[in-house]
Amino acid sequence: MIAGCGLLLASIDARPVRSQPAPAVAAVGSAAEPEPEPADTEEIGTGSGTALTAPADPKARTVWLSEHLQAAITAKTTGAKPLLAKAKIGVAVYDLATNAELFTHDPDKGLNLASNTKLLTSVAALATLGGGFRWRTTAYVDDLDEKTGKVAGDIYLRGRGDPVLSKYDLQQLAADVAARGVRTVEGQLVVDTSYFDNAVEPPHFGEQPKERAAFRAPIAALGVARSAVTVTVTGEPGGPARVTLDPDSGDYVRVAKAEVKTITEGRTRIRIDAKAKPDHLEIDVTGAIKVANGSYDTRKRVDDPAKFAAKVFEQALADQGVHIAKKLIGSATVPPTAKLLAAHDSAALSTVMRAMNKESDNYIAESILKTLGAETRTTPGPATWADGTAAVAAALAKIGLPPGSYRADNGSGLFDASAVSPHQLVTLLRAARKDYRIGPDLVASLPTGGVDGTLAKRWRDHAARGRVRAKTGTLNAVVSLAGFAGVDEAHPLAFAIVLNDVPQGQRGAARAMADEMVDAMIAYLEASH
Repeated sequence: MIAGCGLLLASIDARPVRSQPAPAVAAVGSAAEPEPEPADTEEIGTGSGTALTAPADPKARTVWLSEHLQAAITAKTTGAKPLLAKAKIGVAVYDLATNAELFTHDPDKGLNLASNTKLLTSVAALATLGGGFRWRTTAYVDDLDEKTGKVAGDIYLRGRGDPVLSKYDLQQLAADVAARGVRTVEGQLVVDTSYFDNAVEPPHFGEQPKERAAFRAPIAALGVARSAVTVTVTGEPGGPARVTLDPDSGDYVRVAKAEVKTITEGRTRIRIDAKAKPDHLEIDVTGAIKVANGSYDTRKRVDDPAKFAAKVFEQALADQGVHIAKKLIGSATVPPTAKLLAAHDSAALSTVMRAMNKESDNYIAESILKTLGAETRTTPGPATWADGTAAVAAALAKIGLPPGSYRADNGSGLFDASAVSPHQLVTLLRAARKDYRIGPDLVASLPTGGVDGTLAKRWRDHAARGRVRAKTGTLNAVVSLAGFAGVDEAHPLAFAIVLNDVPQGQRGAARAMADEMVDAMIAYLEASH
């Protein structure tokens, strides 16, 4: 961690991100253990693709839906191809207009939700913090001589858990500091991370300790770029490929080896290894990149998020002509006598939550969880993970999920962190939608089927396209889908479909089953018009 003294969200970042061609990469990274899907990157579920027509009669329509939902399960578990025979399957479907439970299948068994755990975090955050909550990052100085621009003491950077703080935000903060006349700091850059404690690994993240991918990035009160560095390899015709790091954190993240050939024939084959050293992170890049592929990038987690952010801010200050005399970065709380020079406020929680849920971002979810702990803690001191989970439990207890009836050990759902039943998940969705302080922002944050986020490639040519707002969840043996389906505002359904113990290689079958069930729900709703 930082020595004592005395963290690419294009939708939120201030500048656009240029898209790069995506080459076929034969080998990337060096994960030594089986890797769960880091987040629910665009999922494809085929479904039947057959247009369904439900009966017009209300009673017959309800029976029809139940039969079709059960048939979707039966076809995958006991049919000619029982691909999911060994899977645990829990389903609950509820009609929000009629207050009727339309279908259940083993709905009370606690199951691993994977990233559907983010629904619990989302509802608790909206209920507790409100959609307008913002995170503030601030810069302070000791005595400033406004005539000479000299700071006799230190300059402080205080983080308050902003999960979407970008390098551009820190660059603007540095520019604001310079605009206040600061030219020389005789002391050092000191970071204040006292909003959170120093336990940067969320619960269960230690289950895969050798994983260096960004989906397992650490959480601190001060982090930039979601506490991960982007390594980009760009083919250079006639010479070796160019390797760059973003953001620039000086000597904290270093390219130790860059041995990538630029080729005109054959496949792109790149290996990127991140090696944690006592005071920095080393990146080794080897292989070959086909010039026609343009460039390739991947993100690797850092181990000391506060130091990473401090180094980015230090570079930004240097670019503004602000010189810091002492190079060692310190860690301390901002003294009450320090002078506030500049502040950056994040986007509102409701906006940040869209980035979290649509792209299933673990870093944002865990940052929100710990922020909940910080904002509800009743005794002085930095927030702990226990504070965060207690805040979620307190919020959910008010809407019908009593503590001890379920398990949600972290905010993202990564690894073996949850045990929640489909009934409980639908209870959560029903309560959220009834509360106008929660429902609109929650629904807007969810991926839209066939349109965006992790559901962009599902139901594209189906009647369900644009009519499903749902959160996905994926781990090695887990597939989940929960949210809302509707053809108009007056008659939506809330549903939860959760599969555990999915056999290896059968996640596609699990998604296809869920898609068929959603197709049937939409046909049920269309027939009511």
